[in-house]
Amino acid sequence: MTKCKLCNINDANKKGSHIVPHFLLKRIENIEGRTERDYELGFTIEKYKVSSHFGRSVQPEKLDDIYGELSDEDIEKNQHPLVVDNIFCSECEMRFSIVENEYSKTINNTGTEEYESGTDCAVGILFWGSILWRMSINGKSGVKLKSEENELLRGILNQFLPHDIEKLDRKAMNENKLIKLISYKLLRCSDCKKDDLKWLLFHPEFNTPLCLFIDEFILAFDLNGKFDDIETVDCFGANELLIKATTNKIDAQEKIEPYDSSVFKSITKKLSEKAKEEFASGIDETLNCIHVAAGGEGDIMPAEISEEIISELSSEEKKLGRKYTQNELVNVSIRVMKKYAP
Repeated sequence: MTKCKLCNINDANKKGSHIVPHFLLKRIENIEGRTERDYELGFTIEKYKVSSHFGRSVQPEKLDDIYGELSDEDIEKNQHPLVVDNIFCSECEMRFSIVENEYSKTINNTGTEEYESGTDCAVGILFWGSILWRMSINGKSGVKLKSEENELLRGILNQFLPHDIEKLDRKAMNENKLIKLISYKLLRCSDCKKDDLKWLLFHPEFNTPLCLFIDEFILAFDLNGKFDDIETVDCFGANELLIKATTNKIDAQEKIEPYDSSVFKSITKKLSEKAKEEFASGIDETLNCIHVAAGGEGDIMPAEISEEIISELSSEEKKLGRKYTQNELVNVSIRVMKKYAP
């Protein structure tokens, strides 16, 4: 058995570890407002494919609407990309959960003006830092920290994640030179509805700070306290809010800058458009590669063929869970290209 990725000492014996805390994940993808585990129904949009996953307790009728008939192979391959086995030990998993439980107490605190979340930045740094680090080492969420950044966060988390929240060593954290450099800004929609589309997206063009869209939060987090990209890189319309937001540092109470649902919907629209653009560009690249591999002339698939493939791929007759998958792209491409074969 491999060693725990946090402590590097104990065997990684824990199964079902959540890379993103369940209390946030359920707000992003659970169906019909359910709060229990196993009611997830989520879609992952990548550059050239869409994949999906579903919880064991999602009703058969709902699954039939999304996928049609599910085979034994479909069910066997179904796996949540953010629930993993044998990456942490039970002890470190428990330490994550202690900070998550403490931070979850803030979830019902909101305001229409800047407000204190209800916890301090010592908890906030460990909570948000642990999410970014876990998403990075899991490698399935777009978060790709540099190796030295991963190790810096791992060291901080391993040293300060407590076995008991009452024993969190705030004094040592306040005096730690590396933690003193860390700062973050936090935005949150103040009046989201439960059925509003929620996010889990790592901004690919932000480096200083790291920028994470998660649930109704927007997090800007930097290990060196730099927020340069907020001034120069489009953040889907959230730049001015981030500039305005208080910079949270280790020796203070965590503060959140709220924004209303009209801004949330505007950001969501821009996020959706960006995802569509990325997906479409990936499809074009893939079809061109298929064209070249099949011995076609030139390095670009003829427009009439690519348009027919995309039209069939997006047909309204296809179930949502079957559209745009990698297998479907390959099958449709082969079927259409055969029609044009000499």
